[in-house]
Amino acid sequence: MDAAVAGRRQLDPQGWRRAGESLVRELSFRDFDAAIACLQRVAACAEDHLRRPDMCILDFNRVRLTITNPHHAGLTTAELRLAQKVNEVLEP
Repeated sequence: MDAAVAGRRQLDPQGWRRAGESLVRELSFRDFDAAIACLQRVAACAEDHLRRPDMCILDFNRVRLTITNPHHAGLTTAELRLAQKVNEVLEP
């Protein structure tokens, strides 16, 4: 792994992975109600400079959150800050 890739990985918020120019986090829950409750918590307080994560329920108990720059400018500090804000909501 070259130094540029290693440096970029250190900047990724915990629990998130890069997928192209997006940050993606996937979570599993015991059931559909717990997955919906997670989405409600994230939706209630995860907004940062007009950015919100895309939220999707897969199967019945998995959630995928995706953060992308709405201006197609790649990942900036705003997207990283939003990912950290989402992490704070998800962790007790």
